[in-house]
Amino acid sequence: MSDLAAPDDLILLNPGPACTSPGVRAALLRGDLCHREPEFAALLARLRTSITRCLGVPDTHETVLITGSGTAAMETAVIGSVRAGRKLLVVNNGVYGARLLAMAEAHGIETVVVEAPWTTPVDPVAIADRLRSDGHIDAVACVHHETTTGMLNPIAEIGAIVRDHEAVFLVDAISSTAIESPDLAEVGADIICGTANKGLHGIPGVSFLLLSTAKGVDRVAAVPRRSVYLDPAAQLAAQRAGDIPFTPAVQTCYALDEAITEYETAGGYAARVRLYRERAAVVRAGFARLGLPVLIEEPYRANSVTALELPTGVTYPALHDELKHRGYVIYAGQGRLSRTHFRIATMGEIPLPRLVELEGALEESIRHLAKARGE
Repeated sequence: MSDLAAPDDLILLNPGPACTSPGVRAALLRGDLCHREPEFAALLARLRTSITRCLGVPDTHETVLITGSGTAAMETAVIGSVRAGRKLLVVNNGVYGARLLAMAEAHGIETVVVEAPWTTPVDPVAIADRLRSDGHIDAVACVHHETTTGMLNPIAEIGAIVRDHEAVFLVDAISSTAIESPDLAEVGADIICGTANKGLHGIPGVSFLLLSTAKGVDRVAAVPRRSVYLDPAAQLAAQRAGDIPFTPAVQTCYALDEAITEYETAGGYAARVRLYRERAAVVRAGFARLGLPVLIEEPYRANSVTALELPTGVTYPALHDELKHRGYVIYAGQGRLSRTHFRIATMGEIPLPRLVELEGALEESIRHLAKARGE
């Protein structure tokens, strides 16, 4: 085995890329295929249908596949949501809300910002007030699961507010797709960003937009062209015709096809959400027994990411290395939390016994580091 290869038993507890099943990895070996051939057109059509079906919006949304990470889907959504001379309202209470804002600014789209602390979900009333007071707001963008902290924003409540306005509702659901409630069908979002990895357990490298037939499809057609590659209208037109404008990640599409089959065979959305709730209960009970404070209050916690305070005297790099030695990869805090917190994600294909054993691995790691300090 190459020195660069990951051990087979290494469990990724980072919020993407996530661990995948043997079947998903094997799907990468289905063979080489030109994307101009009818076999790829059939795969593309199948994915466009199966993504909306498995996420509960088969009759209200259309899929646009994008070769790129979730960030590519975010940027495609941002530039495809606001007409010329209008504004984008951005909810900013974490790194990914700030990323949506940065994307809009990079493309010269005027923004209105509704801010909230990193540990507090946005107040939907603040969004309603801005929509009433500023008739130039053309879209509202919000991250559902801010993986910065493992916090959920109230997208169903925001969706109900935006629905009564001409503006479209853009939801970054990249870290919540197939993991969190509410069901996307209940949210009423017009442009939804998702990814093959994370909750769907596919391979990173393919992301997607779900465009509502009520507003989303018309909106991407009405905006000025702001990108060649990330042009949602051009992508949608080509994919409706069974084509794709640029070379796609064919093998990653194979893997997503297999991941969706496994997801539906296991019970679909309800079963996947239940799985993630069970995982959260297991690991958080262990964190409590170890006395590790969780950053986000209980009502606002996501099912898949937990931000924890670093034990006194323990640095993230030291804890990371100790846990990796024991078969787990954890994730650093972001931004202002990078020196005080670390994150544990339970995304992807993870055997439950390995999550049960995580408590012991954490305890051993912290004890070892304390001993090394002479405590």
